[in-house]
Amino acid sequence: MKLTLRASILAQLVVLPLLVQAAAAQNIDYRGNALHLPQGWTPDTRNRWHFISQGTALVPYEWFLALEQPGGGALLSSPANMQRLGFLIELADRDYNPDALPVGFDKVRIDFDEGKHGCWKGNWLGLGCAGCHTGQINYHGHQIRIEGGAGHIDTEHFAKQVGGSIADLAQNGAAFGRFAQRVASLVPTDLPTLQKSFACFAGALQAEKQFYDLVDPGNAKSVPAGFGRLDAHTQGLNVLLAVPFNEPSNYAPLTGPVRYSALWDTPYFDWVLYNASIRQPLARNIAEALGVQAPIKHDTMLQPNVVHRLSMENIVWGQRMLMDLQSPVWPERILGKIDAVKVLRGRQVYAMHCADCHRLIDRTTHAAPGDGRKSCSEIQIPMYDLNTVGTDPQQATTFEQRMISLAKLGVPQEIVSYKVVETVTGKIVTQWVGASPTNAALVDEIDCGRRGEFRAPLAYRARPLNGIWAMAPYLHNGSVPSLDALLLSAKDRPKKFYVGSWEFNPEIVGYETENDFPGDFTFDTTTLGNSNAGHEYGTDLDGEDRKALIEYLKTL
Repeated sequence: MKLTLRASILAQLVVLPLLVQAAAAQNIDYRGNALHLPQGWTPDTRNRWHFISQGTALVPYEWFLALEQPGGGALLSSPANMQRLGFLIELADRDYNPDALPVGFDKVRIDFDEGKHGCWKGNWLGLGCAGCHTGQINYHGHQIRIEGGAGHIDTEHFAKQVGGSIADLAQNGAAFGRFAQRVASLVPTDLPTLQKSFACFAGALQAEKQFYDLVDPGNAKSVPAGFGRLDAHTQGLNVLLAVPFNEPSNYAPLTGPVRYSALWDTPYFDWVLYNASIRQPLARNIAEALGVQAPIKHDTMLQPNVVHRLSMENIVWGQRMLMDLQSPVWPERILGKIDAVKVLRGRQVYAMHCADCHRLIDRTTHAAPGDGRKSCSEIQIPMYDLNTVGTDPQQATTFEQRMISLAKLGVPQEIVSYKVVETVTGKIVTQWVGASPTNAALVDEIDCGRRGEFRAPLAYRARPLNGIWAMAPYLHNGSVPSLDALLLSAKDRPKKFYVGSWEFNPEIVGYETENDFPGDFTFDTTTLGNSNAGHEYGTDLDGEDRKALIEYLKTL
């Protein structure tokens, strides 16, 4: 990340009184280094969401705090390094974040006896929903937090750093000595136990690396995602069903990266994900947690009693809180006053060019204007086939085509991948619901009778555009940097731009992407999975109507 984009500590202290005055005038909550817009959550809800565990477990917790960056030197977990990787830095909080971790990280206790999770019985570092689904925009020294917005994190480089640091320790005795001292200062452990656990964990990571080197040497078949994107479906299946079974046929290269989606209103969608492929919110969240390394005994996946360490109570709580989350309102005192005259014209343009696909809903009721809120109301999201919408097909086609072998579990024939995940998540939901009437009632509240059904349409959804101003970059793969560019024909959109800056441009409604800077990611729209073609709607508007439409979109 470009560190100069954030105001210096001194500058923040100078402007803090002005920021607080502006925040108070718009009912904006200022905490730490960020302004929080009113989005229907209390500060306690927001803070718990930022650091709650789903049961994912990436690396032993105290080890993470003790790791140096690859090559030695500063700690991997240092705020400067985490910020370069796109994470949102937060202050320490005794109740929610005692170690001042970035948004999305959590501490979970794991006692498991399978795979790398069996190497260390104790605290593990997890990555929850908030890591990928908390956004931020910066503007003239202001940092505006977007709850449930698109995150900026680069998970690929984060994983490479962790793996590189572990590999360094395995080869450098002096570095391991420093690491051991730091770990011992954080958690009681003796050196022989730490050495044994480390050898186990490093060996597991090496085995994973050897698998990936075999099936995709140098990641040559995969497309780099960069900041704010991930081929989540493909990578999650590699983690869950390829590496643990040591099954090369279950591996697929990462060729369909998508931007992290905004979460407001989604609990009410009839289907979720960009290709509208999962019916039940709880099943989707379980699948996500398993793909982010929540421990599971793989030989039990098809049995009535699946052995796992998912934090089901937290997953259910998080989904329930998303039902209250509202899209953010454009902060006029910071980003500029909205032109009411342009909005009137823009509303007419929207009705003519956008409303048939992107239906209007009320941000507070999550229903059509005037309908009122119903606890289990459902938003029917229109779908458009790939030929009609014309946007990059990779996410939908790879989702539909991928096959999985479960021969090592006694299943004789290959199964389409999404049906495997449907089966596993369905068993986990049924198991948890059956454990108590309380669990059943909680699941009824968030799922509203929706079945754990998965499908794979060769199509993409057209969601309501609430909060669209805070959802850059645009299209499902993040291939268009601003609303202004989205309203150009595909041939006139930027072919290459630079991602990683949080600095916002309210005129074009998008991040600053024209100029390169140290640590950026070059987004090349000619690369597989990165096409910026399609969605040629409103592209024939004249300059004034385009500006009016953008002004109206700021109000949604």
